[in-house]
Amino acid sequence: MPPKQDFSLREIKPNIDGGKTLTPNMLTLVEPLYFVYVKVVRASHLPVNQATGTCNPYVEVKSGNYKATTKYIQGTLAPIWNQVFAFNKDRLQAKNIEISVRGKVSVTNEIIGSIEVGIGDIPTRLQGDSSMAPQWYGLEDKNGVSGRSGNLMLAIWVGNQVDDAFSLAWHLDAASVSVDKVSNARPQVYYSPRLWYLKIKVNGAQDLVVSDPNRKPEVYVKATLGNKVLKTKVSKNKGVNPSWNEELMFVVAEPFEDALILSVEDDKGDNMVDYLGKCVKPVHKITQRLLPPLPSEEIISLERYGVVEGPMEKFSSKLRVTIYLDGVYHVFDEPALFSTDLKASSPKLTPGKVGDLELGILKAEGLVPMKSKNGLKTTDAYCVAKYGPKWTRTSTVVSSLEPKWMKQYQWDVLDPCTVIAIGVFDNNNLQAGEGWATDRLIGKVIRIRLSTLEFGRIYKYAYPLVALMPDGVKKMGELHFTLRFIYTKGSGDKIYQYTQPMLPKPAYTNPMSVYQIDSLRNQAVRHIAMRLARAEPPLRREVVESMLSGRGPVWSIRRGKANFQRVMECLKFFKTALIWLDDLRQWKNSRTTIVMFAVFSVFVYYSEIIIPSFFAFLFLKALRNYFKRPRDILCLDTNLSQVESVNTLDWQEELDTFPSSAPFEDLRLRYDRLRAIGYRIEETVGDLATQLERFHAMFSWRDRRATLIFTLFCLVAWMVFYLVPFRLLFFLFGTYLMRSPRFRVTLPPIPQNVFRRLPSRDDCLL
Repeated sequence: MPPKQDFSLREIKPNIDGGKTLTPNMLTLVEPLYFVYVKVVRASHLPVNQATGTCNPYVEVKSGNYKATTKYIQGTLAPIWNQVFAFNKDRLQAKNIEISVRGKVSVTNEIIGSIEVGIGDIPTRLQGDSSMAPQWYGLEDKNGVSGRSGNLMLAIWVGNQVDDAFSLAWHLDAASVSVDKVSNARPQVYYSPRLWYLKIKVNGAQDLVVSDPNRKPEVYVKATLGNKVLKTKVSKNKGVNPSWNEELMFVVAEPFEDALILSVEDDKGDNMVDYLGKCVKPVHKITQRLLPPLPSEEIISLERYGVVEGPMEKFSSKLRVTIYLDGVYHVFDEPALFSTDLKASSPKLTPGKVGDLELGILKAEGLVPMKSKNGLKTTDAYCVAKYGPKWTRTSTVVSSLEPKWMKQYQWDVLDPCTVIAIGVFDNNNLQAGEGWATDRLIGKVIRIRLSTLEFGRIYKYAYPLVALMPDGVKKMGELHFTLRFIYTKGSGDKIYQYTQPMLPKPAYTNPMSVYQIDSLRNQAVRHIAMRLARAEPPLRREVVESMLSGRGPVWSIRRGKANFQRVMECLKFFKTALIWLDDLRQWKNSRTTIVMFAVFSVFVYYSEIIIPSFFAFLFLKALRNYFKRPRDILCLDTNLSQVESVNTLDWQEELDTFPSSAPFEDLRLRYDRLRAIGYRIEETVGDLATQLERFHAMFSWRDRRATLIFTLFCLVAWMVFYLVPFRLLFFLFGTYLMRSPRFRVTLPPIPQNVFRRLPSRDDCLL
């Protein structure tokens, strides 16, 4: 039996500053990593190769086992490269860095000249210093004579990961990466495009010209934007002046590049369509709704298909529409529960900043190998974090199962009730022959809600990376990170922030349906993935979808059990209270029952203290729980996730594609089990319907004697509650409820007997 995996959250103790020192320091949440940077600028006065009569120079930078080359430039004696190389100082074992200028003329690539620099002699660039100025160095020939082989302009210095050359450098740890794929290993910051809802309210059309005047046209409007097509319903007004009053919605992203095409069409049946007119409107010319007032309706002239209008001819068909880019709504690109941003699209409705979020991505440990290279199993890992429209991507650490990034990022926080998402991925686009391979997610995307963090505290944790596999849950490694949320507003602003609606006000005054939001969210994800994939280096589509998308439309019996357990955990207090009341009724502890009956009598006599006492109880309970409040961030709970209660078939069903690709026998077993679950649900719903129908039967006189008994009971209750004080009745009811067991009978009470005899409509079911 394999050893049990540890999925717990671990607190770590990294050697970080935390902003306590007085010296300028941009690395408050991460440990500094030192690199030797070599910037190769240009060369001059290089000698001509005697055999070829030309010079094709390139530069080779080498230290120990680390080696990299610049691109070679053909036919010049004064080449310009402007390339930066970075050596991880902790991994350097050699004492010198050798920089050679070679000529690409044969297989041997003879050395034109070289320079050797001692690592101990390299100056250190401090934070806040300007860029290191490059200097000319004379190249030494084979005999060690300097200046005969030309000159090389270099800049060499020691810096850390905050250096502005870090993101541009070719890291020698990644020397195995192809030259044309180096950009895919570099760190980068991305921003999602601003998203808008494009709304087309189709009101009606006027003076349509149909091909057959004797036929009632079946007219509808089709809206086309890029490869997305939406249609209205067929107008109920079968004539040349139809009306619809329908709204069509798209998601568009800045900068607006597409054009909206509206066409009026007549459905003749048998896949035959008569095109009555169209209009084309570029999206960048459409009115933007920046504030709540709605734009006015416009009347658009329709162009006929394939008809060239003369100077005296004017096509008179019109389309009455209201087209605008709606900026008063928030465009969802993530599931509502995991949103990292809730602001409206309109820049005029952007709320003020309330705080700063700082994230330090330290390293990963114990990563599982994701692929095999040269017979060795390894992983090329990088980390992506998203909050709001800002995406951050670390550099790719090549061929390492314990990569170190030590990168610190910062975001502006507009709403504390949002979530930051962090994911670790394996880079599969580092070699020239790999094409457009897929970057795989290593473990589950980490989501941390900012409202659960203490202001100003630095959280330092090793978070488990967990993935669902066909054979169960597997730990893919740990991500070490630090996190701090600094609230810059006052205490009054914190309370005021919680009293405000989370979404813009139109989302409540004119809400959209859940289905509509989900459909438009898929469009938004496609827009963001397409735009970020066009960046350099690209943030790949599968990475964006993994960070933005929630759970797909799949059935999971494990999650069903987990959700049921969540409900039961929330109702645990009421269950405990009912058990405690039943113990009081059964007099299991006579002293407790007598004391509680005395308390009950006091509450009945002084009824005005019941509600204040209730809120006092809630206050004291909350105050007591404050001292036992959780100090850690929320992490994966394997017990709540029910990972131990499912078998291999359940995991395979949960990880199956949609539509299913499982064998027929597996599908038959799943279907039979689903039928059994559905039967139990059906029986539960049927029992609930029976009880509700019995309640309605008390008034229907379907069972005359039962309804007569209920009517007489209501008459007696009316008189009793009118004549007898309610306080006395409540005291008598409590006394009856807490009577001694010797005065009880085990038979059901009379009201229950009458209710169970009432009829239901079960007999009417086929």
